[in-house]
Amino acid sequence: MADHYVQASFAFTCTAGEGALIEEAWQHASDLLGDLPRGNRALNSSPPSCPTDLANPFNGLLEIFDDPDFPHFGAEIEIAGAAECIVAIYGTTDFQPGSIAELIRRCCQESLQTAPVGFDWSYGCSRPRRDVFGGGWCAIFADHVEFASTQEELARRLVRSAVTPPMEPPDPWIDYPHYPSADWQTEVANGDTRLGYLDWVLARTEADRSVPPSMEVPSA
Repeated sequence: MADHYVQASFAFTCTAGEGALIEEAWQHASDLLGDLPRGNRALNSSPPSCPTDLANPFNGLLEIFDDPDFPHFGAEIEIAGAAECIVAIYGTTDFQPGSIAELIRRCCQESLQTAPVGFDWSYGCSRPRRDVFGGGWCAIFADHVEFASTQEELARRLVRSAVTPPMEPPDPWIDYPHYPSADWQTEVANGDTRLGYLDWVLARTEADRSVPPSMEVPSA
């Protein structure tokens, strides 16, 4: 027997209207969970204060949960601010990334048109079982939500490593064609740099905002 945990804590800004909408939806889900009988599909409706129209994010609220009969976000919420709200969401045992992300997407369309919102989470276990520790990230856009887990990213990285062998370190005795060592030696002699040659090349490359040049020796 072991306990499993999904944990996260993050905050984002939104308009006052969006913050009020999130708060009302959150409370509505809590009311459905605690006060009304489970399994009633009629609960998939708007709270009394909201009109039932297609633009209302509360229409189909239960659909954002993995189990529509258990509308639980697994987290606490705090909202502060006036014209610009700061919404903080946190949970330490059963945080629900998918439901929370979809709620934000539905309620914060105006803010998400300006900039996306993101958060990451972790999951663990009370016993050291194999492959039960990890985490993931979520990016929320106005029209969709993206997820990835650490296990997925690790698998992709291991595949890349198997397909593409690691590059050998650059040879410090070969000149970069666009930044010859003679220019570096001149700057060193003039006291214009104390960088080593390769560090000097990197600094010049970044300053020029160009792609690092090839290490190949230019043809004669």
